[in-house]
Amino acid sequence: MADHSHHGPLPLTYYPAFCHKISPTFFAWVKIAAIDMHHLKLRPGFEGQNIYFYLNHPIQFICAAGIIVARDEQERRSILVLDDSSGACLEVVCSKNVQVPNTNAITTTNNSNSSNNYNNNNTSPTQPTHLASATNRPLNITPLLPGARAKLKGTISCFRGMLQLHLERYEILRDTNAEVRFWDERTRFRLQVLSVPWVVARGEVERLRVEAEGVAVAAAAGRKDGDGYLNADGHVVARRRKAEREREREKERERRRGEGEERDRLRIEKRYEREEVVREKLARRCREKSALVRRDGKRRKRVRQVDV
Repeated sequence: MADHSHHGPLPLTYYPAFCHKISPTFFAWVKIAAIDMHHLKLRPGFEGQNIYFYLNHPIQFICAAGIIVARDEQERRSILVLDDSSGACLEVVCSKNVQVPNTNAITTTNNSNSSNNYNNNNTSPTQPTHLASATNRPLNITPLLPGARAKLKGTISCFRGMLQLHLERYEILRDTNAEVRFWDERTRFRLQVLSVPWVVARGEVERLRVEAEGVAVAAAAGRKDGDGYLNADGHVVARRRKAEREREREKERERRRGEGEERDRLRIEKRYEREEVVREKLARRCREKSALVRRDGKRRKRVRQVDV
């Protein structure tokens, strides 16, 4: 059942997890400012899933861009500090794959023992490899030094009450113009998506509930559903419908863009109408003053003629 709550002055409805797959933010790299990320909330029932909410939008992947202002190397992780000019900084964590030497190797002869000892003594220790947060693939973050301008993507983690970005991938930005373009995209996404409460029709909620129950029953019976699977977090992921969802999101973005342009056109027309009323009033006053000036001129002319 949907959870109705309040986030500031707006009444919000928090939908069950099986509705998240149609959310415009759940499977997207959400472009968000550091100051807004620190305002993300964790809802009861989603603990341990790294799912946070902005209004009632579920978010698990984020994207931020800015300048690296600090880097701290620790034994098992590297910690970067990103300044995105939003009024707050964001900690970025990248885990290291520290390779433990194998001490269980068994040699069979004295010659092999001496050879192994020689090789071990002359082999330099392997440098730790950084790992992506979700895929655990190797990640080279050598370019991410203080002063570098980059766009970072990753999952959300929390350490001692502070939200962090756990790095998955990154892109070095060439110049300030690229960063400003990201700011524009981030602002548009915030105004068009994040600032508008997510609404799902009651019939759509029921359809998703039936679909989730059907997949759960199929999984319990040991039958694989052709449309999706039940992942570890309990979310139904419809793989065949992913392309369809993308098309629907694109249509929704086009619709919102058209609505925004229509609102701008109406606003401009109303402003023009108001200005036209003001211009008409000013023209009427000018005509009245001109008539008064003409009458005064005629009166003075008659007075001069009488005096003569």
